[in-house]
Amino acid sequence: MFRWILLFAALILTGCQEDKPKVNADVASPEYAAGEFFHALYTSKNLSRATKLATESYARVLSSYGSTRSITNTLYNMSFDEVTISIDRTGKNLREQYGDEAEITLLFEGKANGGKKIELRIARMVKVDGKWKVAGVKPNPFSRTDV
Repeated sequence: MFRWILLFAALILTGCQEDKPKVNADVASPEYAAGEFFHALYTSKNLSRATKLATESYARVLSSYGSTRSITNTLYNMSFDEVTISIDRTGKNLREQYGDEAEITLLFEGKANGGKKIELRIARMVKVDGKWKVAGVKPNPFSRTDV
């Protein structure tokens, strides 16, 4: 009986763990912070976590939308049924960093409304008190319309 209780408790605790983003970058890098930010919005749907990874002014903008769904659909114009977020390593400008500022290109691959969808966004990062924070997100540079 004790084994069943222990097994049940282990299953509950395992189910409560939040998935960490699978970003192939150093934890202290702007790439990792950008990956965590979008993971919080799209995978975990955790607005509180996303605002902690943003600058104070950008966090206020995000909070004004009220939910991660509003942010992803309205602010970024990207909704997915399921998505994989990765650092875009195809271009030579993977990371443009100048002191306490950086621009990180992220690739979003997933499914929406039964079809495959690929999007590209550039996260503007700044270093605040030694930690990288998202200061804004630029639209897809290859899109025909601005978001």
